[in-house]
Amino acid sequence: AKFDRILVPIVGVLMAEDQRDLVSFDAFFENTMFHEVAHGLGIKNTINGLGPVRQVMRDQASGVEEGKADVLGLYMISALSQMGEMPEGHDLHENLVTFVSSTFRSIRFGASSAHGRANVARFNFFQEMGAFERDDATGTYRVDFERTIEAMNALSEKILTFQGDGDYDGVVAFMEEYGSIRPQLQADLDRLAEAGIPVDIIYEQGLGVLGLGG
Repeated sequence: AKFDRILVPIVGVLMAEDQRDLVSFDAFFENTMFHEVAHGLGIKNTINGLGPVRQVMRDQASGVEEGKADVLGLYMISALSQMGEMPEGHDLHENLVTFVSSTFRSIRFGASSAHGRANVARFNFFQEMGAFERDDATGTYRVDFERTIEAMNALSEKILTFQGDGDYDGVVAFMEEYGSIRPQLQADLDRLAEAGIPVDIIYEQGLGVLGLGG
Protein backbone atom coordinates (compact mmCIF):
# COMPACT_ATOMS: atom_id res chain seq x y z
CA ALA A 1 0.00 0.00 0.00
CA LYS A 2 2.84 2.42 0.74
CA PHE A 3 4.28 1.68 -2.67
CA ASP A 4 1.03 1.89 -4.64
CA ARG A 5 -0.66 4.76 -2.84
CA ILE A 6 2.28 6.92 -1.82
CA LEU A 7 5.50 6.19 -3.68
CA VAL A 8 4.05 5.74 -7.17
CA PRO A 9 2.16 9.07 -7.02
CA ILE A 10 5.30 10.81 -5.68
CA VAL A 11 7.29 9.42 -8.59
CA GLY A 12 4.68 10.77 -10.99
CA VAL A 13 5.22 14.27 -9.65
CA LEU A 14 8.93 14.49 -8.81
CA MET A 15 10.95 11.98 -10.88
CA ALA A 16 12.16 12.36 -14.46
CA GLU A 17 9.61 10.83 -16.80
CA ASP A 18 12.07 8.49 -18.53
CA GLN A 19 13.22 7.04 -15.17
CA ARG A 20 9.78 6.39 -13.68
CA ASP A 21 9.64 2.84 -15.05
CA LEU A 22 12.74 2.05 -12.98
CA VAL A 23 10.73 2.45 -9.78
CA SER A 24 9.47 -1.04 -8.98
CA PHE A 25 7.85 -2.82 -6.06
CA ASP A 26 10.57 -5.50 -6.06
CA ALA A 27 13.24 -2.82 -5.65
CA PHE A 28 11.17 -1.09 -2.95
CA PHE A 29 10.83 -4.39 -1.08
CA GLU A 30 14.54 -5.19 -1.45
CA ASN A 31 15.56 -1.75 -0.22
CA THR A 32 13.22 -2.06 2.78
CA MET A 33 14.31 -5.60 3.60
CA PHE A 34 18.02 -4.80 3.49
CA HIS A 35 17.43 -1.68 5.58
CA GLU A 36 16.27 -4.03 8.32
CA VAL A 37 19.19 -6.42 7.72
CA ALA A 38 21.58 -3.47 8.02
CA HIS A 39 20.28 -2.70 11.52
CA GLY A 40 21.67 -6.05 12.62
CA LEU A 41 25.06 -5.41 11.05
CA GLY A 42 27.59 -2.64 11.35
CA ILE A 43 29.23 -1.40 14.53
CA LYS A 44 27.48 -1.85 17.87
CA ASN A 45 30.40 -0.93 20.13
CA THR A 46 32.95 1.81 19.58
CA ILE A 47 36.40 0.64 18.56
CA ASN A 48 38.20 2.92 21.02
CA GLY A 49 36.65 1.83 24.29
CA LEU A 50 34.06 4.60 24.66
CA GLY A 51 31.29 2.04 25.06
CA PRO A 52 28.19 1.03 23.06
CA VAL A 53 27.43 3.23 20.05
CA ARG A 54 23.85 3.87 21.17
CA GLN A 55 25.04 5.07 24.57
CA VAL A 56 27.78 7.34 23.22
CA MET A 57 25.55 8.86 20.52
CA ARG A 58 22.88 9.82 23.08
CA ASP A 59 20.12 11.88 21.42
CA GLN A 60 21.68 11.34 17.96
CA ALA A 61 21.65 7.54 18.23
CA SER A 62 18.35 6.83 16.47
CA GLY A 63 18.94 9.25 13.62
CA VAL A 64 22.43 8.03 12.80
CA GLU A 65 21.32 4.39 13.07
CA GLU A 66 18.41 4.92 10.68
CA GLY A 67 20.73 6.72 8.28
CA LYS A 68 23.16 3.83 8.49
CA ALA A 69 20.47 1.25 7.82
CA ASP A 70 19.21 3.10 4.74
CA VAL A 71 22.51 3.59 3.00
CA LEU A 72 24.18 0.36 4.15
CA GLY A 73 21.14 -1.60 3.02
CA LEU A 74 21.56 -0.18 -0.47
CA TYR A 75 25.28 -0.97 -0.30
CA MET A 76 24.48 -4.61 0.48
CA ILE A 77 22.17 -4.86 -2.53
CA SER A 78 24.84 -3.31 -4.72
CA ALA A 79 27.47 -5.74 -3.41
CA LEU A 80 25.22 -8.79 -3.84
CA SER A 81 24.34 -7.65 -7.35
CA GLN A 82 28.02 -7.42 -8.27
CA MET A 83 28.54 -10.90 -6.82
CA GLY A 84 25.72 -12.31 -8.96
CA GLU A 85 23.71 -13.24 -5.88
CA MET A 86 20.55 -11.33 -6.76
CA PRO A 87 17.79 -12.98 -8.82
CA GLU A 88 18.37 -13.40 -12.54
CA GLY A 89 17.53 -10.25 -14.45
CA HIS A 90 18.05 -8.02 -11.40
CA ASP A 91 18.64 -4.39 -12.40
CA LEU A 92 20.48 -2.35 -9.78
CA HIS A 93 19.30 0.82 -11.50
CA GLU A 94 15.82 0.04 -10.20
CA ASN A 95 17.09 -0.05 -6.63
CA LEU A 96 18.94 3.24 -7.09
CA VAL A 97 16.03 5.18 -8.58
CA THR A 98 13.55 3.64 -6.15
CA PHE A 99 15.89 4.52 -3.27
CA VAL A 100 16.16 8.17 -4.29
CA SER A 101 12.41 8.35 -4.92
CA SER A 102 11.67 6.85 -1.51
CA THR A 103 13.70 9.61 0.11
CA PHE A 104 10.91 12.06 -0.66
CA ARG A 105 8.39 9.72 0.97
CA SER A 106 10.41 9.35 4.17
CA ILE A 107 11.30 13.04 4.45
CA ARG A 108 7.60 13.83 4.71
CA PHE A 109 7.53 12.22 8.17
CA GLY A 110 9.27 15.38 9.31
CA ALA A 111 12.72 16.33 10.56
CA SER A 112 11.58 15.63 14.14
CA SER A 113 11.49 11.86 13.46
CA ALA A 114 14.64 9.75 13.27
CA HIS A 115 13.68 8.39 9.84
CA GLY A 116 12.73 11.81 8.55
CA ARG A 117 15.86 13.66 9.64
CA ALA A 118 18.14 10.85 8.44
CA ASN A 119 16.52 11.09 5.02
CA VAL A 120 16.84 14.88 4.91
CA ALA A 121 20.55 14.60 5.67
CA ARG A 122 21.03 11.90 3.03
CA PHE A 123 19.10 13.89 0.44
CA ASN A 124 21.33 16.95 0.95
CA PHE A 125 24.51 14.85 1.04
CA PHE A 126 23.57 12.94 -2.11
CA GLN A 127 22.59 16.13 -3.90
CA GLU A 128 25.92 17.71 -3.00
CA MET A 129 27.71 14.70 -4.49
CA GLY A 130 25.69 14.91 -7.70
CA ALA A 131 23.71 11.69 -7.16
CA PHE A 132 20.77 13.43 -8.78
CA GLU A 133 19.96 16.71 -10.44
CA ARG A 134 16.78 18.75 -10.52
CA ASP A 135 15.45 19.96 -13.88
CA ASP A 136 13.98 23.35 -13.06
CA ALA A 137 11.97 23.37 -16.29
CA THR A 138 9.99 20.27 -15.35
CA GLY A 139 10.47 20.31 -11.57
CA THR A 140 11.69 16.71 -11.66
CA TYR A 141 14.78 14.86 -10.45
CA ARG A 142 17.07 12.63 -12.51
CA VAL A 143 19.32 10.03 -10.88
CA ASP A 144 22.96 9.70 -11.92
CA PHE A 145 23.71 6.01 -11.32
CA GLU A 146 27.49 6.21 -10.97
CA ARG A 147 27.40 9.20 -8.66
CA THR A 148 24.68 7.61 -6.55
CA ILE A 149 26.99 4.64 -5.99
CA GLU A 150 29.81 7.03 -5.07
CA ALA A 151 27.56 8.91 -2.65
CA MET A 152 26.33 5.64 -1.16
CA ASN A 153 29.90 4.50 -0.50
CA ALA A 154 30.97 7.86 0.90
CA LEU A 155 28.02 8.17 3.28
CA SER A 156 28.31 4.56 4.41
CA GLU A 157 31.95 5.14 5.29
CA LYS A 158 31.18 8.42 7.07
CA ILE A 159 28.37 7.01 9.23
CA LEU A 160 30.25 3.83 10.15
CA THR A 161 33.27 5.94 11.10
CA PHE A 162 31.11 8.17 13.27
CA GLN A 163 29.73 5.10 15.02
CA GLY A 164 33.04 3.28 15.35
CA ASP A 165 34.80 6.34 16.78
CA GLY A 166 31.83 7.29 18.96
CA ASP A 167 32.15 10.74 17.39
CA TYR A 168 29.10 12.44 18.85
CA ASP A 169 30.34 15.93 18.01
CA GLY A 170 31.00 14.86 14.43
CA VAL A 171 27.43 13.62 14.05
CA VAL A 172 26.03 16.84 15.51
CA ALA A 173 28.10 18.92 13.09
CA PHE A 174 27.06 16.71 10.17
CA MET A 175 23.39 17.01 11.04
CA GLU A 176 23.68 20.77 11.48
CA GLU A 177 25.13 21.00 7.98
CA TYR A 178 22.86 18.51 6.20
CA GLY A 179 19.85 17.84 8.42
CA SER A 180 17.55 20.73 7.51
CA ILE A 181 15.00 20.95 4.71
CA ARG A 182 16.17 23.58 2.23
CA PRO A 183 13.75 25.91 0.41
CA GLN A 184 13.72 24.11 -2.95
CA LEU A 185 13.07 20.74 -1.34
CA GLN A 186 10.33 22.23 0.83
CA ALA A 187 8.67 23.69 -2.26
CA ASP A 188 8.70 20.26 -3.90
CA LEU A 189 7.28 18.62 -0.77
CA ASP A 190 4.53 21.24 -0.81
CA ARG A 191 3.69 20.13 -4.35
CA LEU A 192 3.11 16.60 -3.06
CA ALA A 193 0.75 17.90 -0.39
CA GLU A 194 -1.10 19.99 -2.97
CA ALA A 195 -1.49 16.86 -5.11
CA GLY A 196 -3.24 15.17 -2.19
CA ILE A 197 -0.65 12.40 -1.81
CA PRO A 198 -0.92 10.93 1.72
CA VAL A 199 2.05 10.93 4.07
CA ASP A 200 1.40 7.46 5.48
CA ILE A 201 -1.21 4.70 5.60
CA ILE A 202 -3.18 3.02 8.36
CA TYR A 203 -5.01 -0.28 8.40
CA GLU A 204 -8.52 -0.30 9.76
CA GLN A 205 -9.88 -3.73 10.51
CA GLY A 206 -12.70 -4.61 8.15
CA LEU A 207 -12.16 -1.56 5.96
CA GLY A 208 -8.74 -2.22 4.46
CA VAL A 209 -5.85 0.16 3.98
CA LEU A 210 -6.67 3.87 4.03
CA GLY A 211 -4.46 6.79 3.10
CA LEU A 212 -3.74 9.52 5.62
CA GLY A 213 -3.31 13.06 4.31
CA GLY A 214 -0.58 15.27 5.65
